[in-house]
Amino acid sequence: MTAEEGILRPPSESRSLLIRLVRNCPWNRCRFCPAYKAAAFSVRPVDEVLADIEELAQDPLLQQCRNAFLQDADALVMPVESLVQILGVLRQRFPNLSRITSYARATTLFHLRDDDLSRLHQAGLGRIHVGIETGCDEVLRFMDKGTSHNRQKEACIKVKAAGIELCCYLMPGLGGRRWSVSHAQESARLVREVEPHHVRLRTCYVLAGTPLAEDLAAGRYEPQTEEEIVREIRLLLTEIASVKTELISDHRINLLLELRGYLPDDYQRLLGIIDRYLSLPTEDKQLFEAGRRLGLIRFLDELNHEETRAKIRAERHRYQPSLPVPVSVLF
Repeated sequence: MTAEEGILRPPSESRSLLIRLVRNCPWNRCRFCPAYKAAAFSVRPVDEVLADIEELAQDPLLQQCRNAFLQDADALVMPVESLVQILGVLRQRFPNLSRITSYARATTLFHLRDDDLSRLHQAGLGRIHVGIETGCDEVLRFMDKGTSHNRQKEACIKVKAAGIELCCYLMPGLGGRRWSVSHAQESARLVREVEPHHVRLRTCYVLAGTPLAEDLAAGRYEPQTEEEIVREIRLLLTEIASVKTELISDHRINLLLELRGYLPDDYQRLLGIIDRYLSLPTEDKQLFEAGRRLGLIRFLDELNHEETRAKIRAERHRYQPSLPVPVSVLF
């Protein structure tokens, strides 16, 4: 099979049909991000994309896919007419699809006309994943995101107004110790203003080879501990308690994978998960963190089993918390 496939997609799209519309990222300057740094951005010719769709459509297993994801980092930079054409062919060749999704930068969405977003929705685009990361302007500038709180707000509101499902990504820990509180509070304010359908958490780790790793080495960035990041998430949660949204912690890089529920209904349950971790004795916190980072456990309840605790104790010498971490931790 010769159809192109990019390297990234959201965890929620793990079983989706992957269609590559653009190569890499048109911005590619975010200091925390290791993806695409050595790769040039390009928009693929429509004929190439349609040929990929035709090739993939010959696979009976792929015909069973219910969802499709448009790669890479910002497929919506492609001209709207091209996108509408591709969406039409995709739905025709894969009639079992119930949802088509894409990543998009807030700046790209900000510059799209309202009627263009509506056209994309009518053509079949059902969900847009937006990495807002933070609502704090100081953190956005430091991380070179190329956007602002207000621009992200306007972009996200436009998506919802077009009838498209909105999934926003936040990065706990992104502000480091310097901006932790303002990062949580301003991100919460953005969530309250937009009310996205989903809020997904992606913990910030300083990854080897990124500009943020250079900042760490130069003393320009001070990362938080695991517990400090959980306390930051707690602050975020308390400030979006009344927002109607789904909060999801579904990436392996997150410490507390059980943080998933619908606000406001599940607020107390989610808060209880956080407080349960924070109330653990120091030894248990260290066991849990080592178990999670070594891939030995997933959830807090697993600490209740003595066999599991013994296994973590036997293996914890392999866990040496240090930064930066290999990119393989993320991908």
